[in-house]
Amino acid sequence: MNTPVISFAGATRTFPARRGPGVTAVDGVDLDIAEGGITGVIGWSGAGKSTLVRMINALELPTAGTVTVSGRVTSALSERGLRELRGEVGMIFQQFALLNSRTVAGNVGYPLKVAGWSREARRERVAELLEFVGLSELAGRYPARLSGGQKQRVGIARALATSPRILLADEATSALDPETTREVLALLRRVNRELGTTVVVITHEMEVVAAICDRVVVMEQGRVIEHGPVYDVFSAPEHPATRRFVHGVLQDVPSGETLDRLRARHPGRLVTVAIGGPDTDAADAQAAISRVPAAHGVRSTIVHGGIRELAQRPVGSLTLELDGDPDAVQACVDELSRHTRVTEPTAAEQTHVEPSR
Repeated sequence: MNTPVISFAGATRTFPARRGPGVTAVDGVDLDIAEGGITGVIGWSGAGKSTLVRMINALELPTAGTVTVSGRVTSALSERGLRELRGEVGMIFQQFALLNSRTVAGNVGYPLKVAGWSREARRERVAELLEFVGLSELAGRYPARLSGGQKQRVGIARALATSPRILLADEATSALDPETTREVLALLRRVNRELGTTVVVITHEMEVVAAICDRVVVMEQGRVIEHGPVYDVFSAPEHPATRRFVHGVLQDVPSGETLDRLRARHPGRLVTVAIGGPDTDAADAQAAISRVPAAHGVRSTIVHGGIRELAQRPVGSLTLELDGDPDAVQACVDELSRHTRVTEPTAAEQTHVEPSR
């Protein structure tokens, strides 16, 4: 992992209440975010992810622990130091937050005006940014005449005005349609790759993380419950909350009514076989699915599944009906388990199948 540009060490943020102990939005977080990558922070509403991102640009300071950004402990900075730090952290928002009284060029140039740039320097920088986000021809248009995707592109250009080292995107695609979301995510990827900007994406949509992020942080009730490379977390989630997110994207594991229908139609033994993962070779798993059942005289039928490419590697699972002599079926499961992870599908969580000894 590269040198962290952002570090949380026991970071806690508690908001006071009129009565009682207050509300803890971020609870004892230990986390490093590497420079130069795209990190996704994901969680359901109320998980603490928006407070976490506001701690990065020091709009919220920790009530316990520390947050270090670009080598500076935020809670130790003076007002001037905080202003300097925030100048290195750009931010884009779900609802765009554009100034309706200013043109596209005026919105993009506003941070530069506040920073004291000359009119000519502002004009050149704004032109450069609008070309980068593909809106040069709309420089004189007002926000009311822009589409949602165009507004978010203006927001990205504005956030990049002062060449920030870090770009925070807080639910930046939640208000956009799928096609526009893909366009905005592609632009964020360009920002990262071409400008070298560290990007932190706050979202409740696992598809966003799958599309552009290198690493993912999963939050629940103010705590980081799981984090790591996106492929590792997606292919082998450890926490139940992470599994719910992942299965919602892949739709590869049958549960609930789907599982009931499968069991009604397929009386054999149902097992779910993982394709890909940090400790599993996808090609070996697929070859085993094709070869192993027949070698044990077991009839095998794929009844459910989903596989997608993530980080140029396949990930997902296939649910099989194994039909035959019970001992032969168990021997088949045992051998499959030596090639990949095998689970028994249940209505709620997946139950790991231990090979017989």
